[in-house]
Amino acid sequence: DITERKRTEEALRAQAEAEAANAAKDRFLAMLSHELRTPLSPVLHSVALLNEDPNCPPSMRQDLEVISRNVQLEARLIDDLLDVARIRNGKLELQMQWVDAHDLLRNALQICAPEVRARKLVMTTDLGAEKRVLLADPARLQQIFWNLINNALKFTSAGGEINVVTRTTPEGNHIEVEVADTGAGIPPEKLPRIFDAFEQASKSSGGLGLGLAICKALTELHGGTVAARSGGSSRGSTFVVSLPVNSAATVPAALDLPQVDPPEATPLRVLLVEDHQDTADTLQRLLIRRNYKVEMAGSIAAAMEVAKHFSFDVLVTDIGLPDGNGVELFQDLKGRSANGEIYGIALSGFGMDEDIDRSLSAGFEHHITKPIEFAHLHRCLKEIGAKLETKRELQAV
Repeated sequence: DITERKRTEEALRAQAEAEAANAAKDRFLAMLSHELRTPLSPVLHSVALLNEDPNCPPSMRQDLEVISRNVQLEARLIDDLLDVARIRNGKLELQMQWVDAHDLLRNALQICAPEVRARKLVMTTDLGAEKRVLLADPARLQQIFWNLINNALKFTSAGGEINVVTRTTPEGNHIEVEVADTGAGIPPEKLPRIFDAFEQASKSSGGLGLGLAICKALTELHGGTVAARSGGSSRGSTFVVSLPVNSAATVPAALDLPQVDPPEATPLRVLLVEDHQDTADTLQRLLIRRNYKVEMAGSIAAAMEVAKHFSFDVLVTDIGLPDGNGVELFQDLKGRSANGEIYGIALSGFGMDEDIDRSLSAGFEHHITKPIEFAHLHRCLKEIGAKLETKRELQAV
């Protein structure tokens, strides 16, 4: 009847408006991420440049470590915002492989070690789980561990204790990772909501209140569970993650293979296209220190002019340029190349899965999300250099 039809139309209209509002919110978060990430890159690069100075005194190196650590924490907060959007939209994809949970837990502990020292906390570990091999996304599993340890750091005062324990469940099919602290604790009325987004045990703790919500979502995507308990305010907190493990008690042989760096290759010629001047200047200085031959441009038009007289091996380009898109620049330069063989690395403040897929689909070897860690860029360039070296050797035969 007419009433039912109207009710259906109103429901469909409300659904469409809600979807449009969510899409607008995601676009805003993506743009916010881009704008917040971009100025962080030159800070990290400047820290790297100062750290490499042999005349840099040890006391300054400690200050530089503080700067670097906090810039990376800022980037982590930005990633948390994007992760919430990915999880809500069901777009968070896991790259599953066999991993050793203890290796990833040690990595997370190592990342947090400077903060533990700075806060004068006591950190103890007992990694006793015999069965610790599981199918997981290593980056995301490490993120789970880091979030729990970082949460304990945030709520534990100087001189407090954090204890990290692993154990295999009596049934032998799960590993439990327990992070316990002697910190602020969780009031009983907040405990049931502690894993909700934007929920915090204390308003004075800082942060966005997203870490535990993301931790829960990632744990469940891995087929596990996470639980919290506390005796109340000022009585500390304990978080336990339970994850299904492989029946094998040791790491599969394939995981024991050592990681081999790409062989040293002839320094590359790099065309760097970046319109953020501070990022461009600091990146160029770091590249030149590694013996790369570098020419810079701040726009597509300028890059096309440079390409007329500079024969380069790799295009390292920002995706968002004042007169167009870095993808278009890459494809245009490939089209004008004699053999079409130009390697590309995309730089972008946009780091959603679809942004990365778009770059890789366009032919870029890598997509690096800002802030750009120079060590990561250097590894990518060395990998491309090794490919070029192999190609040259084959052509010489």
